[in-house]
Amino acid sequence: MPRIDLLRTTTFRLAAFYLGLFTLSVMAVLAVVYWFTAGFIERHTEETILREVNELRNTWENRGRVGLMQLVSERSENPRTEMIYAVATPNLDVIAGNLATWPMSTGQVGWTAFDIRSLRKPGPVRPAVAVVISLGSSGWLLVGHDMTERYLLRGQILTGLVWAVLLAVCIGTAGALLMGRRVAVRIETVNRTIDRITAGHFADRMPIAGTGDEIDRLSQNLNRMLDEIGRLMLSMRQVTDNVAHDLRTPLSRLRARLELALLEEEMTSPQRATLEMAIGEIDRLLGVFGALLTIAAAESGRARTDFAAVDLGALVADAAELYEPVAEERGQSLSVSGPSGIQVQGSRQLLAQLLSNLVENAVKYTPEGGTVSIAAAQRPDGAACLSVADTGPGIPAGDRERVLDRFVRLEEHRGTPGHGLGLSLVAAVARLHDASLSLEDNGPGLRVVVVFPRAVELRPSGRAALPAPGPRPGLKPPQPTSAGR
Repeated sequence: MPRIDLLRTTTFRLAAFYLGLFTLSVMAVLAVVYWFTAGFIERHTEETILREVNELRNTWENRGRVGLMQLVSERSENPRTEMIYAVATPNLDVIAGNLATWPMSTGQVGWTAFDIRSLRKPGPVRPAVAVVISLGSSGWLLVGHDMTERYLLRGQILTGLVWAVLLAVCIGTAGALLMGRRVAVRIETVNRTIDRITAGHFADRMPIAGTGDEIDRLSQNLNRMLDEIGRLMLSMRQVTDNVAHDLRTPLSRLRARLELALLEEEMTSPQRATLEMAIGEIDRLLGVFGALLTIAAAESGRARTDFAAVDLGALVADAAELYEPVAEERGQSLSVSGPSGIQVQGSRQLLAQLLSNLVENAVKYTPEGGTVSIAAAQRPDGAACLSVADTGPGIPAGDRERVLDRFVRLEEHRGTPGHGLGLSLVAAVARLHDASLSLEDNGPGLRVVVVFPRAVELRPSGRAALPAPGPRPGLKPPQPTSAGR
């Protein structure tokens, strides 16, 4: 299973975007809550101080300085009060209240903030706010409040709001990751199914989770599209098969009649040559129809039911045995490397046809004195590799994908026998076996590599199960009808 890069998925990005919006909205709401809470505390403190100031001012106006000092002394002696009182002379000497000294260097009227020690015992410096009013020639009056508890409460509220934002971000991030991974896994499942269908498993369909969401609807639409494509492909394949079958039978009969005609003794040499040429053309047509039927069988996936363990080393040995005389006749050297024991699951007949087409092409296009190499190997990662290389003219890099299509032939090869179906058949068989097919530069020449997903271990009795030496099914001597370039 390929690794999912969750952070690069569209689902995670959308979730992260909405998480950012959610976080900003939460921060805005909590900021408003903090502003109203802190403002309420400050307004309540200010109202308490102003209420005390008004009451003490009324006492001073009605009872004079003595009544004011008496009331300030009474309220300062309350052990649980957080209020700050001070009556000072015009020289700022404190004569009543719970402050030992005047906190400012001057008698400044209005609101002021300052730091004080504990009201009743030594302690740390504490913040306070107060209102100072002038008593005229009688001095000064200060009424304030110890803000330690209120500032501490405001700090606790701010800390709580910060933790709330962090908690929302953490929960939102976890939700984004879970949602992103869940959707990414479902989409990756769809992608893997598409890869399998592309590889030739045409019966596979997109999974339906049953949630009725947009992914399910997309999967259902894809499945309907695949069903329709499958129906159309089946119709086309049936037409191709029917045409090939219907034409192959009369062509076979016509070939048989022409062969019988060749046995006539009174036939002249020109007539015999014409009949032999007609038989050759019929053989080429039969080869085309046979190749089309083989490609159709490979693309339909019907051959998967006959899959079994196939020894690639044995196929390479069979190919070398059949094509070595042809290579020697053309002045070529045939190099073989295929240890036994490298097995893959597949159709032995189709794999033999694949190897036969590749070797036939290599022998056909390799000049005299050239080399054709056939090899089977097992890679370190366990994959099995089958390759055929030659020292011929090769295929230009820009045409290597195009030559895998049906009936495609390069201009420089138009004069050679063939119909452009050999490599098409090779590609179809490779797809059937979930193998990768690559055409590479052999410098000079062409190297065709077929890599199967993985090799299977050879059973102790596996080699004995292979056909006895002699003619092998699926491998045939080179014929021009199956040429692929």
